Amino acid sequence: MCYHVSLTKSKPEIQNRFKTTFKNPDLFEPYYHLNGFSNANGFIITSENHQIDKAKWGLKPENFTEHQVFNLNTLNAKSETVFQSPLFNEPTIKRRCLVLADGFYESKHINGKKFPHYIYLENNSLFAFAGIYNYENNGAINFSILTTSVNPFMANIHNSKKRMPIIIDDDFEKDWLNHSLKENEVKELVASCFTKKELKAHSVSKDLHSKRETNSKEILKPVYYQELNTLFD
Repeated sequence: MCYHVSLTKSKPEIQNRFKTTFKNPDLFEPYYHLNGFSNANGFIITSENHQIDKAKWGLKPENFTEHQVFNLNTLNAKSETVFQSPLFNEPTIKRRCLVLADGFYESKHINGKKFPHYIYLENNSLFAFAGIYNYENNGAINFSILTTSVNPFMANIHNSKKRMPIIIDDDFEKDWLNHSLKENEVKELVASCFTKKELKAHSVSKDLHSKRETNSKEILKPVYYQELNTLFD
């Protein structure tokens, strides 16, 4: 599962890291906590023009119109079943994207209580989730993040759903954007593209899941909980 993310870096840092430019630079503002359930926009690099573009988080059917009703939660797509899904199959094969981020949030469950954690790479470096996208009838873009089973590190944090987003290794980012890949090649890529870099994490404020405004640097600060008896490095 991956419903909460951050992208705190500046436009120059993001453009330099991904060797591309923003399609509409004025539309970007860094965010410390983007809640996927808030009808949120993220930033992606599409396989068509390789530019950074704004996109609505939550995949809709291709050529979706604002008059249609769509109530499914498609913030994430299970990588193990996307090729059997009428909604996810075509974009997984034809319209893959990099979803830009420098962190995400998941909660550890202990005795019925949730303890939010912030997960990131060493030095809080930028990375990309494996994403897929569609176009709405008006030209707007929407997307979903592919997930997989937890690795040992994430199993200790996301111990209820036991899912985690696929973070693409730097060496596979260009391959992920290669729209000429065949279905069997995409399947191989999904199975092998997860980052080789070490993940780090620390617990953060329970405000993350409250109605308070959490899009600020404060939400990134480590918070100690006696029940956890530790802070992650």
